[in-house]
This record gives sequence, structure tokens and C-alpha cells, in this order.
Amino acid sequence: MAKKKKNTQENNDISSEEASRQFGISLKDLETLMQTRGLDGIRELNDIHGGLNGLGQKLKTNLIHGKIQIKIKTLLLFIS
Repeated sequence: MAKKKKNTQENNDISSEEASRQFGISLKDLETLMQTRGLDGIRELNDIHGGLNGLGQKLKTNLIHGKIQIKIKTLLLFIS
């Protein structure tokens, strides 16, 4: 039998400013990075965010296992 997913929508009570402080990257910066392509995207990722490892640390995510090291409700608010 499949496990039932928990509803995380009801506890999203953190502001985008608080998420930005907690993660060290703003939603706008993350969106810009995601939209930047080619060498410009690689440069921005490396120079501004410390590469994939630096971005993973900011987002508090294990890049190998994909495990989030914070409360899921905070991350969902940050990326939504």
C-alpha cells in the first residue's frame, strides 16, 4: 500500500524575506540563475554561488542523496 503524503500547504507561514535570510539566496536570484544559460549560467553559478556545492549548501540540500536538511515547509515556500 502506498504511503499517504502529508499536506504541507497548511504550515507555510514563513515570508520570502525570511526564506532568503535562511537560505542565503533570494527567490529572484534563484530564478535568474535558473533562466541563465550556457557559459553565463556556469559563470554565475561558480562566481556568485560557489558552484553546485555552494548552491547545495545554501539550499541545505544533499546533492548526492537529494535529502533536504531543513523543514520541508520552508523549502516548499522558498521555491514556490
